[in-house]
Amino acid sequence: MWSFLLARKQLFPPGKFPVFAFVSILGVALGVTALLVVQTVMNSFGEEHRRRIRDANGDVLVLTRHNSPVPVSFAAALAKMRGVLAAAPYAEDGIVVMGNDRFDLNLVRGIDPAVEDNVTPVKKYLATGKWEDFDDERIILGAGVAHRLGVRIGDIVTVQSPKKILAALEAHEDGKRVSQPKDLEVCGILETGFRLADEKTMLVTLRTARDLFDIPDGTAPRIHIKLRDHQQTEACVRDIMGAKFAIEQARQIQEERGDELLVHPWYMVNRVFLESVDMEKQMLFFLMFIITLVASFSIGSTMFSHVVRRTREIGLLSALGARPVQILRIFVGQGLFIGVAGYGLGVVFALLILHFRQEIVSLLGAQERLSMQYLFSRVPLHYAGSDFVKAAALTIILITLVSLFPALWAARRKPSEAMRDVAQ
Repeated sequence: MWSFLLARKQLFPPGKFPVFAFVSILGVALGVTALLVVQTVMNSFGEEHRRRIRDANGDVLVLTRHNSPVPVSFAAALAKMRGVLAAAPYAEDGIVVMGNDRFDLNLVRGIDPAVEDNVTPVKKYLATGKWEDFDDERIILGAGVAHRLGVRIGDIVTVQSPKKILAALEAHEDGKRVSQPKDLEVCGILETGFRLADEKTMLVTLRTARDLFDIPDGTAPRIHIKLRDHQQTEACVRDIMGAKFAIEQARQIQEERGDELLVHPWYMVNRVFLESVDMEKQMLFFLMFIITLVASFSIGSTMFSHVVRRTREIGLLSALGARPVQILRIFVGQGLFIGVAGYGLGVVFALLILHFRQEIVSLLGAQERLSMQYLFSRVPLHYAGSDFVKAAALTIILITLVSLFPALWAARRKPSEAMRDVAQ
């Protein structure tokens, strides 16, 4: 259509630098860049936290309210359920670990090496050491724990349950036999890049955990499950709660130990934290929306000045028989082009910034703050197509709407009024 061709010619006049088009497109691009960078970074933080939680705890967690042990055969039954990839029993409790005249109080997890890696990717994060060396006489430490204790592969650390330490003190006062701590050889160091995990992780075998915490043989206090599709977590929880063998197991736990069987989806583990990350993303999106809205109206005012400067052309077009809707198309088309071009340029800027995100963080000196606040050693990156779609819709709609007002003003001008204004 001639109206769109004229719109392009006005934006990019032959032989002249397109100042109006350049400034308008650049303004839109900067707003889109800010919106996409903020949304992608916050989405990356949220996705990475969710992935780390699933890596550490599986997709579904089965436990008892008061940490009562359940038979390991229960895990084998859960592994056969529809949609379940694997199920692994484990124990987790507080422990005192000592090495090189230093000590640390932390959580230790007792796992079954034969099935654990099917649920949580432990071997994937093993920075040093061999998974095959892990047995009842050895321990795997997170990089932060190893650093605090000053130990390396092959060093010996001493572990003991705090409850047993208190019981030993009481037994010593009564002249009874004192429970001895257990010496374990460090056979592996874990580095996940997730500060919370690296500073707290300690792994022993399930048999060692049973000795440390007096858990009966053939049982474990917890079971975590890996699903074929983690999107089916809620369906799996419902299936477990309704399964006959799970109901029977719950009844036995209630009768024998006065405890209750619980089944939790992975997102319940750190629900408050995940909700705070999602809320932060929503608030930042709202702030970026306000910034984009202000930029859009600024571009709208610039476009109105552009339309006023074109008053003579509008009058001539009307005199030559151009209909108001055709004049409307000229200036709405200009706004639409500015929105599309600005969005495209903004995407390019955003991708460049996100590609060099780690260098930018280092340049700003925010590496330590990133580690302290968000617990990551590097800025994660997870693109979400919905963020780009929302940014495109928001940008193009806003810019087109703000261009509609000067376009309507131009379309309603009569040829005689336009020419009179030019003459004055």
